[in-house]
Formats: sequence, structure tokens, C-alpha cells
Amino acid sequence: MKDIASQIRLETVEEIVSDFYDRVQLHPTLAAPFSIVHDWGEHKAHLAHFWWVTLGGGAYRNNPYSVAEKHERAGFTPALLADWLALFRETLTRHLPADLAEQWYARATHIGRSLTLMHDFRRTRGLPPLA
Repeated sequence: MKDIASQIRLETVEEIVSDFYDRVQLHPTLAAPFSIVHDWGEHKAHLAHFWWVTLGGGAYRNNPYSVAEKHERAGFTPALLADWLALFRETLTRHLPADLAEQWYARATHIGRSLTLMHDFRRTRGLPPLA
């Protein structure tokens, strides 16, 4: 996948992440697992950086990502992922032209597939939750 960060711009990534997580907090199924977030400003900044780098932009923060562990602690399930992806796609299409929204969404679905595989692997083997 090509670098689309420069086409989207950091300011737009930050706007989309902020709008999305504002909507998550009001969502009927997503609000509860995200209630573990206590500093929404930092959460949004951290995830804006994550998406910026994922889209091909240069890193500007040093905070490490622990995607699998964070999702496990929040109670990730494939059903919640489906709700998350639907809301994310809706948010992307509100802010971006269709081609850029679909390219970003494709990256989100790829990450989601990885999380689902991890979830299924751990459950079928009776492994304890990640720390």
C-alpha cells in the first residue's frame, strides 16, 4: 500500500481521530469497552500518531504501541470489531474523498483481521488474557 499520509495531512488525521472517538463514547456497544480510557486527549493524540505512521507519515512521538494487549484488556471481540469498523468507515467518509477513505479503511480492516486471528488463537487454545 502506498503512503497516503501526505495526501490526507496530519491535521485531517487528528480531526478524524477526534471525531471518531467522540462518536465512540456515545456508541451503544463501543462506549463500554472504551470506558477504560481516562485521558481522552492523550488517547486521541496517541491514536492520531498511530494512524499517521500507519498511513506512511513520519513518527513524531516516542510512545510505544501495544495493540494486542490494549485490545485484549478492553474486551476485544470480533463483534465489537464489526461495530468499530462500521463507525470508522462512516467517520472516514464524512471527512475524506471516497478513494482516500477506502485506502485508510483497508488498513483498518487489515489490523482488525490480525486482532481477530489473535483473539481466536488465544481462545481456541485456552490461553490466559494478555497482560
